[in-house]
Amino acid sequence: MCAINGFNFRNIELIKQMSEISSSRGPDNKDFSSTEEYTVGHNRLAIIDPEKRSNQPFNFKHLILSFNGEIYNYLEIKEKLISKGYKFETTSDTEVIIKLFHFKGVDSFKDLSGIFSISIYDTKLKKLYLIRDIVGVKPLYYYYNSLSKKFIFSSLIKGILISLEDKILNYDAIESYSNFNRNDHRETFYKKIFKLLPGELIEVHEGNFKRSKFLNFEFNYGYDTKKLTSDIKT
Repeated sequence: MCAINGFNFRNIELIKQMSEISSSRGPDNKDFSSTEEYTVGHNRLAIIDPEKRSNQPFNFKHLILSFNGEIYNYLEIKEKLISKGYKFETTSDTEVIIKLFHFKGVDSFKDLSGIFSISIYDTKLKKLYLIRDIVGVKPLYYYYNSLSKKFIFSSLIKGILISLEDKILNYDAIESYSNFNRNDHRETFYKKIFKLLPGELIEVHEGNFKRSKFLNFEFNYGYDTKKLTSDIKT
């Protein structure tokens, strides 16, 4: 369990406050990275390669990575990347994610097997990518103001709340949780704060916001489903 926090503007004090709020999710290291257009912080719970070299945010060339989770097939991916000429300085899954993204772009997310919330910022394109695992194990919340073009994300709702002037309860979401002990909708307990749905990809570029369903389950039934459908009709 780790925590990621960030936004598409520069504010060192804000990222420090957000990282302090989420510090219980990552007690082993707390750090941040900032450009004029982007700020990201990370609270680390060190499990795979607990050395300092694998602390996040993790940089490679023009990419900045901060992620929460675990990649189960990172060793297999690492071998493939080595065959393509990539070299590795750590034994972490963190380094594998960022170098795979450097190699394949957003399609790299489809190669990952695991539980994760990932943020990657491209300093050349000035573009932010966020994605959540297909099951939705690792949380990720966001706020977007279409007027100011400000975008804020965090592993915790309360990390975003400190930036909102109006903290308005969302009674529809509260009612859903009260009735079903869960809330499967995009809305959260607070209006204007939303969650990435499982398998969802968000791209933020020059203040513009794009959301899409990117990861989908692919079932192998062991038989031709088209033929089965045809047989049923006949």
